[in-house]
Amino acid sequence: MNAKTKNALIGGLLAIVFVMAVGYAAFAQQLTINGTATVTSNWQVEMTDIEATSTNGTGTDIPYVETTAEDGTQLINASTAKFKADLKSPGDSVTYTVTVENKGDINAKVASISFEEGDSTAPISYTYSGINQDDVLNASDNTTFTVTVTYDATVEGQPETTSNTLTMHVNYKQA
Repeated sequence: MNAKTKNALIGGLLAIVFVMAVGYAAFAQQLTINGTATVTSNWQVEMTDIEATSTNGTGTDIPYVETTAEDGTQLINASTAKFKADLKSPGDSVTYTVTVENKGDINAKVASISFEEGDSTAPISYTYSGINQDDVLNASDNTTFTVTVTYDATVEGQPETTSNTLTMHVNYKQA
């Protein structure tokens, strides 16, 4: 290869590198993107009603006067519903229907259901139906579930413990 060809080849390669450098500089710019986001959703899942819907035997509901209990707490608010039942004989029961409403605009799912029962030796038991973990409550919708309080039918004679309490926690999360 002669010197003239070598010089032409080196000059051509330098020209290509120069064009590539100019092209890179022309397209290598810093882009800045600015934005703002706002969450406008509304989370509002609450209990809106509790009602004694059926009784068995001589079991009766004891209504709270003016929606307040003896201790001054509300009968029902967004997260608490209270009831009081009078059970006289084994087999008596009272069933309550609890209404839960999703007043927000986000679907909700039952994350967990847990219980705190008072005296485990009491002859009074509690059962629930109509609500399960992972149930979905759509926005602007409502659902009901039942809680039944029962005087154990197998009790003979007057029991030592005559009352019991139940605290049922139903926790919701975004669906």
